[in-house]
Amino acid sequence: MSTTTHREQFWPCDIAEHLVHTSPYANYTLIRSMENDRTLENLDELNQYGRFAYLKSEDNVEERPDWLGGSSNIPRSPEDVYDEFHDRLLKNPPLKPGRVPGRKRWNEFSRNGPEDHSKPSNRLQERGGHSSAPAVLIVVPKEDGVVDAFWFYFYSYNLGNKVFNIRFGNHVGDWEHSMVRFRNGTPEAVYISEHGAGEAYAYHAVEKYGKRPVIYSATGTHAIYATPGLHPYVLPWGLLHDQTDKGPLWDPTLNHHAYVYNYTSRHLKSSAQTPHAPVSWFNFRGHWGDKMYPMSDKRQYRFWGQYHYVSGPIGPRFKNLGRKKVCQRMQAQCVIRHWLGEGGDDGEKKLPGSETGDQVLE
Repeated sequence: MSTTTHREQFWPCDIAEHLVHTSPYANYTLIRSMENDRTLENLDELNQYGRFAYLKSEDNVEERPDWLGGSSNIPRSPEDVYDEFHDRLLKNPPLKPGRVPGRKRWNEFSRNGPEDHSKPSNRLQERGGHSSAPAVLIVVPKEDGVVDAFWFYFYSYNLGNKVFNIRFGNHVGDWEHSMVRFRNGTPEAVYISEHGAGEAYAYHAVEKYGKRPVIYSATGTHAIYATPGLHPYVLPWGLLHDQTDKGPLWDPTLNHHAYVYNYTSRHLKSSAQTPHAPVSWFNFRGHWGDKMYPMSDKRQYRFWGQYHYVSGPIGPRFKNLGRKKVCQRMQAQCVIRHWLGEGGDDGEKKLPGSETGDQVLE
C-alpha cells in the first residue's frame, strides 16, 4: 500500500497514455519513422538507438498540461466509493420489502433483522485506493526458496526539490519501486527506492495495513520512505529534504499489470493474473522522458553544478531485478533495519535529478 501526500501535484500515470503525449527522439533529433507508431508492444524497436533514445514531451512541461499531472488517476478514497454506490442506488433503487408467496420472511432467516441494501457493506466502505493508472508487478523467482515481488510505480513528471528556493532535478517520466522478499512463502524483508539509493527493512519492522506493508511517497519527487514526515538527505541542516504524509492511499493490487521475470535468461512474460499485459515495453533501453535541456533552452539553469531539468529515467529492467541482496546497489553494504527511523541505507543518496543516471544493472 502506497500513501501519497495531500500536497501532491503529480499523480500516478499510465505508461500507455504517457506514450500518447511523447515523441521518440535520438538525443535531440526526432525519430520520424516511429513518430506516430509507438505502443507498449513495439517500444523496444527504439533499442537500435540504445541509451540515446528519449521519449520527449510534445508539450511545454512548464505549462503543466493535464496529462503530466495525472489528476484523473488520483487514488480513490473510501468516501469516493461510498458516493459512487449511492449514485448507482439513486438510478437503481432497491425493491421495497413485501410478502412474496412461498418465500420466507426476513426474520425467518436471521435474528439480526433484514440486510439494509441502502448502505454499502463495511467491506465496500473500506475499499479505497484504486487508481486508474496501473502499477507494474514483476515477480522474480530465485534460488533457495527466495521470490522477490517488485512493485513499480510510474509518474509522467518528477518535480525536484528546492535548495535556497531554487528548484533542481525536474524531469519528464519517473519510475519508483518497492520490493518484498519472500523466503519459502513467508515475507522476510522490504526494500524501498530513494533518489538512486534506498533502504531495506525487516518485514516485521514496517508499518502495516492489515498484513500489507505501508510505504510513503514524497511530494513531487515520489521517493519512497517507510514513515511520514520530513526526510533530509545529502545536504546538512535539512536544506534538502523530502516530505511525506498520510495522504490518499494507493492500493496497486486493485489495478496492475503482473509479470514473471527469469533473471538468468532475462525473459519477461505476463502472468496468469493479467495474461494480456503488454511485454515489449519492458525491453526498451532508452529514457522515459526528455533529454536534459541544453543551456540554450530558456527553461534550463545550472547552480552548484546541478540542473533545473535533467534527463528522464530508464525503466524497470535496469533496477537489478536479479539482485542477491535485498538492496539494489551491488557494491554497497546492505543494512537491513529492524526498526523505523534514521539509519543506514543502500548507498549514498544523490542530489535531486542525479538519480536518473543510476547504475545500469540487468
